[in-house]
Amino acid sequence: MRRGILTKVAAITAIATALTGALPALAAGAAGHGKSARSAAVPWKLKLAISYFPSAGHHSQYDTALAVGGTGWFFGGSNFSGRGVPEAETRQHDRWRQSVLPRGLRSWITGASAVSPADIWAVTYLGGSVVHWNGSAWAVQPKGGWTANALFTGVAAAGPQNVWLFGATGRPGKGAGTWHLTGSKWAKVKGAAAHIDKASAVSASDIWAIGGTGGSLKALLQLRGATWHRVSPAALSGFSYSAVLAVSPADVWVAGSVAGTQELGHYDGHAWTVVSVPSATLVSAMCRDGRGGLWVISNPGIGPSGLLNWSASGHWKFAKVSSTSANEVFACALIPGTKSAWGVGRASAPKGTAAAVYGYGPTP
Repeated sequence: MRRGILTKVAAITAIATALTGALPALAAGAAGHGKSARSAAVPWKLKLAISYFPSAGHHSQYDTALAVGGTGWFFGGSNFSGRGVPEAETRQHDRWRQSVLPRGLRSWITGASAVSPADIWAVTYLGGSVVHWNGSAWAVQPKGGWTANALFTGVAAAGPQNVWLFGATGRPGKGAGTWHLTGSKWAKVKGAAAHIDKASAVSASDIWAIGGTGGSLKALLQLRGATWHRVSPAALSGFSYSAVLAVSPADVWVAGSVAGTQELGHYDGHAWTVVSVPSATLVSAMCRDGRGGLWVISNPGIGPSGLLNWSASGHWKFAKVSSTSANEVFACALIPGTKSAWGVGRASAPKGTAAAVYGYGPTP
């Protein structure tokens, strides 16, 4: 029994993950670069696995990670196969704690974004719920004009009382569309930004996003100042986007596929270039690695699981998570000021799956 859980029983499940076995079959080289995928020296390690047991189902999972102010935040849900309940855990000063979310939420946390340690925003995938952390407690925020059954796919907190919500259409359920909070009022955004799926903010006036009508995810957009613009680089012609990561004005990454080939696109502030990804599976997420490179998540769903690493020197490496795809990382976050990172996803459990946190490097 875990303290702080009001309506559920949660058991911390000790899960041993084997770190032996063959690496996945990776492409011999990144096209145009002659770089091969090689085994990384350090594997990702399981740090925490929790099985939350709601009234039905045993499929717990974390989907979003943040590292802010010395605290790791891990968000997901208790029942990904049905009507679940959102869950959140934290890691601070070598201690794991449940962060108690408001009652009455459903589905799972699909996106979270932090302005500061005392200003964090999160959205549920279903149910149209937006919650805010003020440094001591979570509170449900008043809804805008979206319905109670609206679907959210992402959130980007650009500053205090300056928050963007995204609910792209074309997915199961009714997408909420794009909404912008300025002060205390939500306004629905129309035009080019109406169908954004996910976004990554450099600053309040410089945000990159992916989306597209009908869930096509063929659009790349940028907020410049106060206006969203569609961006169509020639180097990314034919791209179907799957992830976006904006590190700085001169360091923006997108992932996607062109005619079935997985690729990364990089913007250096002047031009876009393309790197082929040594995987046959779509890239679902990226994060910085603290060395000028990227962690790239591309889970094949079979065989051993792990993360790809694109180094600053232009080499692909592979860092193993587990010998089985039952244990996978779905999102990651660099711990600021370090070369360590948190990864979140799932791990095998006696019944179904457990929500899991993984660490890379000497994580605190």
